[in-house]
Amino acid sequence: MPEVIRQQVLEALPSYNEAEVRFHVLDVILRALGYPETPGTYLKLEEKLDYPYYYIGRKNKKKDLPVGFPDYRAGVLGGRGSFIVEAKAANVALSPADVEQAHSYAAHVEVGADFFVLCNGLEVRVYETLAGLHIDPIVAIPLSEINARFHELENVLAPPNLTRLCRKTYDLELKLADGLPSAITIRDGAYDMRHWEMRLFLNGIDVTEQFKPHFRDVEEQMAMLQRDFELRVGEGKVRRDEEGRIVADVSFIGATRNNDEAMKLIGLDRFRFSTSEQFISTNPDEPTIFESTSDFQVAKGTTLPPMFGQAVPIELDVDMNIYVKSRMYLSGGVVSGDYLALADYHFVYPGLGQLDLELDLAGGALLRILG
Repeated sequence: MPEVIRQQVLEALPSYNEAEVRFHVLDVILRALGYPETPGTYLKLEEKLDYPYYYIGRKNKKKDLPVGFPDYRAGVLGGRGSFIVEAKAANVALSPADVEQAHSYAAHVEVGADFFVLCNGLEVRVYETLAGLHIDPIVAIPLSEINARFHELENVLAPPNLTRLCRKTYDLELKLADGLPSAITIRDGAYDMRHWEMRLFLNGIDVTEQFKPHFRDVEEQMAMLQRDFELRVGEGKVRRDEEGRIVADVSFIGATRNNDEAMKLIGLDRFRFSTSEQFISTNPDEPTIFESTSDFQVAKGTTLPPMFGQAVPIELDVDMNIYVKSRMYLSGGVVSGDYLALADYHFVYPGLGQLDLELDLAGGALLRILG
């Protein structure tokens, strides 16, 4: 680990007064953190604060006394994060009054610092200003351990980390639901298949019973999906489009590697759902209706990986139309409900004519979200 404070200084610390703590310890720590040498940062020393931060009303410079002088104020230019630092003598234990004094500087109307730091030559503490007075520090390091644990200060106060922690964004758009912002991320999820049904039509005539033996592989794979596999949802985004409708772009993960590759090849791994309702429901008895429609074409000769076994080229051109309707509601950090998927596959068999395969799927779904 790099040596921030020299060993000779650490050995002499117990005898330091406040000025020596500033010179030998805090000056060194602030330079090691990158202040003020890092471009876009500043460091101010003993900055005069003219009025108490709680002062309200017309100010009178002849009557209202200055509130004090914080030892240091450091931060990133442009209001993207700042902190003040107060030094105390090494032989004086840090007290609640010291915390209150440093907090008053940090919260001062002329300062507005995100964090405040206290150091008495024996330990260094970092507090979050908005957390108030009677809270534990977010960082507390005995100075005897400063070289080994300096990363704890860097993680909060170094310029890039301070900027990241203090960057503020404001969501001014219409919320998606009570308790949600205007956009959310789908972290993951799952769905199950509780019911499925297959029908076959030749030139518009129902031939399901006659042709079922030729689609035995489809039946076996559907039964296996229902019985043996967890069907997973990948990532996604939920937001409003340009017209103000709620849209959800959702990815789906195949049950096997081959199945996943096949879904990506024909575009079944991603769907866009939309609703005409203004908000996502929080009432399971009145869920929000989301719908999605998709059309795909797979050309003859396309090598399509099956769920199991070797990939084989498709013998015919295939047109697919898929409609999905889901009924979803929000509860806590989960959006759940059920779905109905209607998939139509259209083939033209030489010498036979138009063959249509209709596949209906239904089940439950659950999405875990991040606000």
